[in-house]
Amino acid sequence: MNLKMKLAALSLAAGLALSGCAAGSTASSTTDSSATTTSSSASATITESAAGSTAGSTIGTGTLPEGGMPAGEMPAGDPGGGVDASSVATEDELIALIQEAYGDAGLDLHRGHMPVQDVLDEVLAISHEELHVRMEAGQNLSDIADELGVGTQTLVNALVESWSPAIDNLLAAGTITQEEADAYTAALEEAFTYRVTWDGEEATPTFDGLTA
Repeated sequence: MNLKMKLAALSLAAGLALSGCAAGSTASSTTDSSATTTSSSASATITESAAGSTAGSTIGTGTLPEGGMPAGEMPAGDPGGGVDASSVATEDELIALIQEAYGDAGLDLHRGHMPVQDVLDEVLAISHEELHVRMEAGQNLSDIADELGVGTQTLVNALVESWSPAIDNLLAAGTITQEEADAYTAALEEAFTYRVTWDGEEATPTFDGLTA
């Protein structure tokens, strides 16, 4: 009887040992599978990250992003910087410059602030944001200058002075006479006066040069 009980106990112990091995194998298999899945997921994440980096790099080099402008490209309309009057070398360029002084009717009551922004900042001494707030209330540059105590003529004089090197250089080069230089200066003043006093409706005049 004792021998049978011992044999049964040994058989049970062997069965439990085999069951434990099987369970360990299953656990190991599950762990390995989980690790493989995690590794695969991490790999996919890295791949997506790399793709995003590539897309960002492509946009940064000038590819048109959806609904946007190519990087580094300014929107149409207001120029991206001020006018370099000192670069004017011909009378035709001077005529074009004076026409530009009238501004663009499609760019609010300042008629395009970028070419004259430095002068507006210095003379009016207000931020661009405040300038727009005032214009949205119906004020043109003349109204703003007067309300700030600057005066319309002071603003016009500053604008003319900022672009007068174009006339001075042509005069110094002998391209135009003193009489023509005076006439061009008067035309430039007329253009800037129109710009700052524009009522929002009047058609922009055309300047084709000095009349004979």
